[in-house]
Amino acid sequence: MKVHEWLASRNPPPPPALAARINESVAGFQGTDLPFDVLVNAAQAILATLPDGRQGALDLLAADALLTYAFEVSAEECASMDERADMVISRIASLA
Repeated sequence: MKVHEWLASRNPPPPPALAARINESVAGFQGTDLPFDVLVNAAQAILATLPDGRQGALDLLAADALLTYAFEVSAEECASMDERADMVISRIASLA
């Protein structure tokens, strides 16, 4: 399943502004069949450019949602969840 199809299948859907930011962040990956990787890459890209203060609130919420969704995908494929969690932690920590 492609990432945009997977995101559209989430129920309940996120609030409109958050959904728009999430969709914007994955727009370049619409043909990709690996939702986990796309979601993590999009979250990392947002976090790498996160502005300070309140102006970054929507971006922070979007990154959080993308990572939550990534782990939802990973939970559907339990065999690789530990490895994926370690990878995500390392990648996000490298932004600090």
